[in-house]
Amino acid sequence: MEGGVNMQKKVVHTRVSGELYDELTKKAKKRRVTISNLIRNIVEDSLDLSGEVFGLVDEKIRSKLNREEAILGYQQITLSKDTICDFCANDIAKGSETNIAFLENSAKKLTVCNECKKKQEAEE
Repeated sequence: MEGGVNMQKKVVHTRVSGELYDELTKKAKKRRVTISNLIRNIVEDSLDLSGEVFGLVDEKIRSKLNREEAILGYQQITLSKDTICDFCANDIAKGSETNIAFLENSAKKLTVCNECKKKQEAEE
């Protein structure tokens, strides 16, 4: 994550078991960093990795849809709980209007945000 001069730092407090704390302490000493820096690095790395994973999953879903399971149609719905778009992995809040994609050769249904629906329709 980029650190700017004007970036306001925030503090996150969390509770961990004694066993986890001991493990964090050992790993921090081994790497010659503070526990705080170790945890910050772990969080930043895991966020970067999760973004890459979502990108790979997005590519796989798109390629699979293009090969095997064309979208037959969409049904617009109002969400009764928070969820994520199956294409871009963006959060979609409870109460939002979104879409369910029905697939031509599958009973599987996908949650598709309005932006991804527009992209899919433009590609067809």
